[in-house]
Amino acid sequence: MKAVRPYTIKGHILCKAIKGLAFVIHFFKRKSWDKAIEFEENPRTMRLIDLLYFSYKYYFKPPQIPSHPGVLDHFEKTILVPTEFKSQLTISLGGDLMPYEMIKPANTHHLWDQVGSDFFGSDIVFANLETPFDNNQKQSFVPEVMLSNMLFNTDEQTFSIFNGNGQFKGFDILSVANNHSLDMGEAGLLATLQNLKSKNILSIGAATSFEEAQQPVVIEKNGFKIGFIAYTYSLNQFEGPKDKPWLVNLLPLNLPNCDIGLIKQQTETCRKAGADLVLCSIHAGNAYQTYPNKTTVDLFESIFNTCGVDVIIGGHPHNLQPWRNYHFTDPYTGKNKTGFAIYSLADFIAYDIFTWCHLCAYVKLEIGRDLMGEIQLRPIVKPMIMERKNKQLQLQYAAQVYSKSELTAEEKDIKILYDACLKG
Repeated sequence: MKAVRPYTIKGHILCKAIKGLAFVIHFFKRKSWDKAIEFEENPRTMRLIDLLYFSYKYYFKPPQIPSHPGVLDHFEKTILVPTEFKSQLTISLGGDLMPYEMIKPANTHHLWDQVGSDFFGSDIVFANLETPFDNNQKQSFVPEVMLSNMLFNTDEQTFSIFNGNGQFKGFDILSVANNHSLDMGEAGLLATLQNLKSKNILSIGAATSFEEAQQPVVIEKNGFKIGFIAYTYSLNQFEGPKDKPWLVNLLPLNLPNCDIGLIKQQTETCRKAGADLVLCSIHAGNAYQTYPNKTTVDLFESIFNTCGVDVIIGGHPHNLQPWRNYHFTDPYTGKNKTGFAIYSLADFIAYDIFTWCHLCAYVKLEIGRDLMGEIQLRPIVKPMIMERKNKQLQLQYAAQVYSKSELTAEEKDIKILYDACLKG
């Protein structure tokens, strides 16, 4: 497979040089690096060997073998969800919104043509805003080839594209807890929260004050109350202000046995506010690999069993990773429940040169009550591919792409990951 496909001459030259170095590393590490390696993947703690491995995954060969055999066993467990209920509320859950240079009006006339009406047609629409949105600071977009830490900052034009290009109602709620939250400093984060508020978009994962951080975010719609919470494993090279730990919900989620007391506390706060379901956005995990590492699998299980959330929305790995249902006992109510987790929804609106990043998904949650009045949820995962033709970007349903008799080289690359996710 050819995992990386730059689109300019400069990009091809840079990638060829980097791949040359990666090939030398491959000669020594191919056996051990064919399998995913467990490490925090945090820029603040990365060693040189970690950085080399991270670059190797991206520029040369993404690992398809999980770090632990138990990960494959985890995804082979089939748990069915109830189907005997009428949907009364729908929620769309999207992945990471990232300000790539390619995401601009000239390239996105038809971006939402195929999927926009369904995605934005839900009663509640959610995604992760992986960039500050501060009009008072210089805009900074993701370049074609990333060779250093990037500090993101989007603008009104790009945010409008994220938000449906003016064709749909846009987002109801966005997470701002991710590794780029403080790229523009505290001022940038506060400006982002204010910008979203001015557009009547709720935000989770960050707060302007201690008092605000204690308030639950619960959306009431169609007779249901849905709580939302969000957390990130890293702020890249930055640290949150020590006197303002509530500014961003930061936890060492990529380390084994992470203390998830804050998640439990905020889940209980949502329940006390009447939330029927709690949806948890987790920005963590490991990038550029088919499966999550065992640390992430263990983390998700712990969040279900200890905190009692109903849905976990994974982000950060940049490419799609598998999903599954969970049986657990809600520690808050004592009831047996079926939850749902997707380990990575991938880059939603973005255009990376790593082909697997072009495969993403959104989840359509259908929510209703059974004959006994118990709340039920039915997750429907809808994989998509960000296609680029004649310099135009368009999200297309992957099932439709793979119904064709002939595939492009890029579509063949992506199908390796697509098949693994469907099987998982």
